Amino acid sequence: MCMGNTALDVYRELIALYEKKKIDFQNVISFNLEEYYELSHDHICSTHRFMAENFFDHINIKKENIHIPDGVVPKDKIPAYCKDYEEQIKKAGGIDILVTGIGGDGHIGFNDPNTTYDSRTRLVKLDDSLRVDGVPDFGDVKYVPEHAITMGIATIREAKRIILLATGDHKAQIVRDAVEGKAMGNINATYFQDHKSTMLYLDQAAASKLTRCRTPWLVGDVDWSQQINRARAVTHLAEFLKKPIPQLETRDFLQYSLRDLITKYPTEKLIDEIYKLIQSKIKKTGDLSHDQRVLVFSPHPDDDIISMGGTLMKLVANKNIVHCIYMTPGYNAVFDHDVEKFLMAKAFYDHAYGLKAEEEADKKMLKQAQDFIKTKEDSKFGMTDTEDFKKIKKIIRQAEGASTCSYVKVAGYEYMSPPFYESGRAKKNPLTKADVDLIWDILQKYKPTIVYAAGDLTDPNGTHRLCLRGIIEAFQRYSKDAPELWLYRGAWQEFHPADADLFVTMTKEELAAKREGIFRHQSQKDRPPQPGHSTKEFWQRAEERNLGTAKLLESYGYKGLYALEGLMKYKGQLIAQTLYKLFL
Repeated sequence: MCMGNTALDVYRELIALYEKKKIDFQNVISFNLEEYYELSHDHICSTHRFMAENFFDHINIKKENIHIPDGVVPKDKIPAYCKDYEEQIKKAGGIDILVTGIGGDGHIGFNDPNTTYDSRTRLVKLDDSLRVDGVPDFGDVKYVPEHAITMGIATIREAKRIILLATGDHKAQIVRDAVEGKAMGNINATYFQDHKSTMLYLDQAAASKLTRCRTPWLVGDVDWSQQINRARAVTHLAEFLKKPIPQLETRDFLQYSLRDLITKYPTEKLIDEIYKLIQSKIKKTGDLSHDQRVLVFSPHPDDDIISMGGTLMKLVANKNIVHCIYMTPGYNAVFDHDVEKFLMAKAFYDHAYGLKAEEEADKKMLKQAQDFIKTKEDSKFGMTDTEDFKKIKKIIRQAEGASTCSYVKVAGYEYMSPPFYESGRAKKNPLTKADVDLIWDILQKYKPTIVYAAGDLTDPNGTHRLCLRGIIEAFQRYSKDAPELWLYRGAWQEFHPADADLFVTMTKEELAAKREGIFRHQSQKDRPPQPGHSTKEFWQRAEERNLGTAKLLESYGYKGLYALEGLMKYKGQLIAQTLYKLFL
């Protein structure tokens, strides 16, 4: 078993089955893959605590049957301890089913990309990639442990049955490498291609770069009556051959396994159809809605301006009544020094205006914050923020969001505090009816005719996924007259031209105006607290994406485009996540 966001839904489903008395765990023996070294069992980021809070405390497994690597074993006893862990697995009859996620670089457990085929349970030094993965939970890479105990590849491969899990766009490339690439030491997941019984479970986003999904005509029959399939084939061919769409020829389709397509849809008409289709998606300010009630749901306080800032400003210019709804406080992504700076500014303000009592109170709060920061910095693995600390971080994000709304000139904004976010860590609580009720109340309050929501499933911490799921569940409560729902994407990735329904144009000046709006979020500038594996700032990623999308459409043959934001109209396609089950 493993810890991590990907496994959470598996554990929740198993708990639900147990509560319905459809499964029993009293004779189950469990072994976990990994644990951070030197992390106490009760630390909020330890495997011991994760498994207890998210699984073991909710089922009837016997305590003596739970085995998790012990991160507090003295260093000189680790070799013997690891050998004994292997012996315990053998004594239990081996592992019958092993369930684990795939890391962003293909790692399994805490085995780094260069782990050997014959590795066993051992103490490892975590590479930079593995430590960056831990930043959302620990708050800063300096607090992420440098070492861990992990099962080795050979240990894992001895399991009778292996189930690998991957979700999200950010896993798509590594999934393709694991399934379709050669077995190689720098991608752990490829070691299981020749295992006797390994299954890979993926959602649609993680499977998106597999040949059977990206270019299905290479592996089987395709329903060419679906226009989106024709669009994907034509755009793929244009990209692959680096040809504008109007310059594609019959021989191009024949050479690249698309004979069936042009047999049913003659080349000239097909090219004309798809070229006009994509051209119809390109919209300027005047082409967007006018005088409508518009609601923009933003998972974090800066997702709206980062992802659809150009669109947002055009909606305001068209006299739509726009309200921004910030679905989570976003306090997990604020540096501690921003809290200190905020309290300093407040104390200076009090002093400047002669507010002596307030100044004394704020100086006292500042001293408490500084003491907490020092205690946290002196601790080896960080600390969970106090409620007061979280409250100040929340205020910082709220002020930044309000500043952006003032800059963009929207009609208003509102902040939500959904229960799922209040976990105190990057791994969120499950979405519940209470979360959906909050969203439904917002919809009833504003009665929008058009809604925009984040459809970005690459978010590494899962907040975007839960927010979107909550919105979709709320929309299912409409019996009639539901508003239009449009999806935008975040800083991580853009909709492909074949999949997007709309591309909003931006000039150089409009892109610069969007950048200024992003800059209002000062706590996320220069070095975002939770940047993932990218070293670029959010405004840089957004501009790179917007400019890149325009460049891609220019390569198709569309001229005069500087930057674009892509949107997709919701058509019910994400209510049930498509699940791919593959045998390696």
